[in-house]
Amino acid sequence: MGPKRITGIALVVATLLLVAGAAQAVVVKGKGTLRAAGSGFAVLDFRGVASVVGAGLAVVEEDDVLRLDGHGRITPLDDGRILLEGFGRIVIRSVDDRTRVEVAGAGIRLRAKGVGRAFLKGHGRYSTDDLDDDWRDDDVIEFEEGEE
Repeated sequence: MGPKRITGIALVVATLLLVAGAAQAVVVKGKGTLRAAGSGFAVLDFRGVASVVGAGLAVVEEDDVLRLDGHGRITPLDDGRILLEGFGRIVIRSVDDRTRVEVAGAGIRLRAKGVGRAFLKGHGRYSTDDLDDDWRDDDVIEFEEGEE
């Protein structure tokens, strides 16, 4: 088993731990653009446009990537998604009804506009147009576009 496979497996295990922890997390609902910055794991399940900046790993549907800047490695996965390792910026848009982005790393900044849910595990800060708070080990933030 090569290093790429081990890294991919580690991300899958981390995601499963995140989702399991999220089942006991507090659900926070906010309106407007979601912004989050911190270190740990994030799973974003949404419809709209999002950007992720930082260093670490990300798994995303290849067709959903609008822009990819930075340094690192891209590994195609068997299920049509891609594993991104390194640092930089990804801009993602949901092609179908919803899309899912899984991120693990340090100094991660994410921004999502649309409707969805973010599972955050680790530590950092998040905000929407009507919320601003620290995330506590594992939080679930539901967000939707605010009234214009």
